[in-house]
Amino acid sequence: MSETGLIALMAVIGVLVVGTLALSAYAVIMRFVHAADAKAAEQFNERWRDPLLGAVANPDLVPSVQALVRDEDAIRFLGFVIEYARRLRGQEKGVLKDMAKPFLPRMAERVHARRVEMRAWAVQTLGTLGLPEYADEVVAALDDPSPLVAMVAARALARAETPQYAPAVLERLERFTGWDRHFLASMLAAIGPSASGAFRDGLADEGRAPWIRGVMAEALLQQGDFMAGDIAAEVVRTAHERDLLASVLRLVAAVGRPEHVKVIRLHHDSDDAVVRAQALRALGVLGGVDDVQVLVGAMEDLSPWPALYAARGARDAGGRGVLADLVASGHPSAALAEQVLAEEGGR
Repeated sequence: MSETGLIALMAVIGVLVVGTLALSAYAVIMRFVHAADAKAAEQFNERWRDPLLGAVANPDLVPSVQALVRDEDAIRFLGFVIEYARRLRGQEKGVLKDMAKPFLPRMAERVHARRVEMRAWAVQTLGTLGLPEYADEVVAALDDPSPLVAMVAARALARAETPQYAPAVLERLERFTGWDRHFLASMLAAIGPSASGAFRDGLADEGRAPWIRGVMAEALLQQGDFMAGDIAAEVVRTAHERDLLASVLRLVAAVGRPEHVKVIRLHHDSDDAVVRAQALRALGVLGGVDDVQVLVGAMEDLSPWPALYAARGARDAGGRGVLADLVASGHPSAALAEQVLAEEGGR
C-alpha cells in the first residue's frame, strides 16, 4: 500500500473512532437526561397527586392545588391533569377542568407551533380540558395542515358531552380519506343519538362521497338506529359502489323491516362477492320461507363467505328442515349445512 493510501486509511479509521466515541457519549448523555426527566416526573407526581385527588373530592381545595404550580411547570402540570381527566367523567372531570383553567393560555400558544407533535398535544389538551372556552382553537385545528393534528381535533370534539361540535367534524370528513372507516364510524357513533339525524342526512346525500356515506352507515349501525331503515333501503336500491352497498346492507340487516326484502333481493346474485355475501346475510335476517330456496341455492357459491351467509340465512329464515335434508342426502353442500346447524345448537 502506498504512503498516500495508508494515510487515507488512517484518516478514515480516525473518523470512525471519533464518530463511535461521539455516539457513545450521546447515548450516555441521553440516558442521564431521561433518568433526570423520570426523577423530575416522579417528584412532580408526589407533589401534585394527593392534593389533586383531595381537590377532586373537595372542589374547595382547587385554589390550593393551583398555588403549588410554578409558571415554568404549567405545561407539565397540564400533562399531569390530563392523565386523570381521561379516566373521569361528569362533575369530577369538571373539577379537573377548573383546576387546569389558569394554565391553559400557555398551552393555547402552542396550537400554532412549528412542530406537529407540539400542535397535536396542545389541541388534545385544549379539547380535553378547555372546552367550550377554547372551542375556536380546537375547531380550527380540524383544518391543520397535518392530518394527525386534524384527527386529534376531531376525536376531541366527537364526544357525547359535546354534540354541538358534531357538524364541524362532519363537514370535514373528506380530510380523513385513507383512515380506517370502522375507526371513523366508531368515533362518530360515540357522539350519541343527538347526531344520528345528521348521520341519516349524510347517508341519504348522493352528493357526498360514497366512502363518507358508508362511514355514516357504519356509525348508524353501531348506534342501532332503527330510524335509518328506510333510508338505508333506498340507498341499497340506488347505490352502485361496493363498500357503500356492503355497509348499507349490513345496516338494513340490523335495523330494517320485512318490507325491505325486495331491495335486498336486487343484490343476492351480485357479481361482487362482498356485496353478494352481505345481501344474502340480510336476506336471511329479514326474509322468510319464500327465500329459503334462493338461499339454499346460494350455498353452492364458489366464494366461501356468500356460501356461509347463505347457509346461515337459510337456517334463520325457517329452512332448518331443508338443511337437515341436505345433510342426510350427501349433497355437495351437506357439510356446510351440517356446520351451520351445529352452530350454537343450530340457532
